Amino acid sequence: MSEFIRFEIITKDKIGMTLDILSQIYSANINLNSLEVFPEKVCVKIRSIDESRKNLLINKLSRLNGVIAINEVELLSYETNERKLHAIINSVEDGIISVNKNFEIEIFNNYCEKVFNCKKEEVLGTDIRTLIGNSSSIVKLNGKENNYNDFQLSLENANNKQYITTENLIKDDNNKTLGAVLSIRDVKKVIEIANIISAKSEDAFKDIIGNSALIEKAKKISTLVAKNDSTILLRGESGTGKELFAKAIQNLSNRKNKSFVTLNCAALPDSLIESELFGYEKGSFTGALENGKEGLLKEADGGTLFLDEIGELSMPMQAKLLRAIQEKSIRRIGSKKEEKVDVRIIAATNKDLEKMINDNTFREDLYYRLNVIPIYIAPLRDRLEDIPLLITFFINTLNKKLNKKVEGAEMEFINNLMEYSWPGNVRELQNVIERAMNLCEGNLLKLENLIITHNKVITKPQIDFTFAGDLTLKEIIENCEKRTIIDSLNKNESFRKTAKALGVSHTTIINKAKKYNIKCKE
Repeated sequence: MSEFIRFEIITKDKIGMTLDILSQIYSANINLNSLEVFPEKVCVKIRSIDESRKNLLINKLSRLNGVIAINEVELLSYETNERKLHAIINSVEDGIISVNKNFEIEIFNNYCEKVFNCKKEEVLGTDIRTLIGNSSSIVKLNGKENNYNDFQLSLENANNKQYITTENLIKDDNNKTLGAVLSIRDVKKVIEIANIISAKSEDAFKDIIGNSALIEKAKKISTLVAKNDSTILLRGESGTGKELFAKAIQNLSNRKNKSFVTLNCAALPDSLIESELFGYEKGSFTGALENGKEGLLKEADGGTLFLDEIGELSMPMQAKLLRAIQEKSIRRIGSKKEEKVDVRIIAATNKDLEKMINDNTFREDLYYRLNVIPIYIAPLRDRLEDIPLLITFFINTLNKKLNKKVEGAEMEFINNLMEYSWPGNVRELQNVIERAMNLCEGNLLKLENLIITHNKVITKPQIDFTFAGDLTLKEIIENCEKRTIIDSLNKNESFRKTAKALGVSHTTIINKAKKYNIKCKE
């Protein structure tokens, strides 16, 4: 038999209704445990009584003027909410302690039992200072005006572990402190979670240097589409970093712990590409391995296959690849058996595939299979503001390789790099920096160390990157950005045309113009 009985009494909206109900309970000499009053509803919790007394009470309450219905319920509303709260508190992987203004513990969840090696029944109602000591910063801060976050706490009886604590004060309507809620978390777990979160996106793009609008747009699209299995086609000139983007997408995907297999379609003749992609049975051709070979599509099963320079595939190989993508199955050379494969395809090309389709050198059906999500990687000449960051990155990387101690580059050196058109893109810039570092005898790269093998210059209006005084990298980039917008506005005579010419949104140009106080006649 339950220790308590609970009634939900539906009433009319009538003054004195609650008092009438309580009067009947008290006149029956029944012990009231708790009471909830709502508009047109009164809920009571009483000590358990026998069936005859319960029926008698129900009859008396039913005859009251204004009572509409009486229902027996399992829990009152506050009890339901309280139990939900305790279930939530006990389910989290943090310690939760609630104390009143006298430092007495009112809530002590399951995680805290493990931390302090005691049962909640032993500590409820006791002073929290008996657990954490009088010198703790929690005790000093409790009752003051402000909360505090992420304070380190050492507990002698907690297996020598270090904990991070956070306190939130409980206030009344007059901002008076009534108590506090403390959360406690293992420092090691905090670090693990932080590492996992930061690794998801930042680490994925750690080798893709730049913060220009064009490169940030490519990163954003890559991040958005990484989690699904749709086929991706990376477009861009040679040396723009398409393989780096493919690896970043893999690292952000649900296949990150599976194989990432790469094939450069321009590096092998058709006969070898077919055997590399699909594999072969033993004895399939002269020179075949004795036990045959598993193809790259099978090797990438469950993971990702990156097909670089996809535009170099012959028409027959395009047809075979198309069938494999459509059917999600392969057949080794010399075999009659079909094998199912689950592979995500990321392809890349620096070719004009649309022109190749018109020239009948690339299959239109394969194009549409690959071009589900196109991502354009801008050439370096269209994102010159990334050059200072790239210079710094390559200097830091190459110092280790070349055993150098180069600290940076003079502005004259940087200015010359930013006036060049970079037909070889980032790869060419890396080579130029490595060449300059080999020739550098001091700790700064100078113009005399610069050797560029091409004489191709930028066809866009020249930008003056000579700045007076010592400027920060941010200031250099902002000056470059302002000068570029002004020159483009002078040429295009409208914010909208300037935005289109620079490859950014109209809103972006408007905001940049406000930032730099740039006027336009439109």
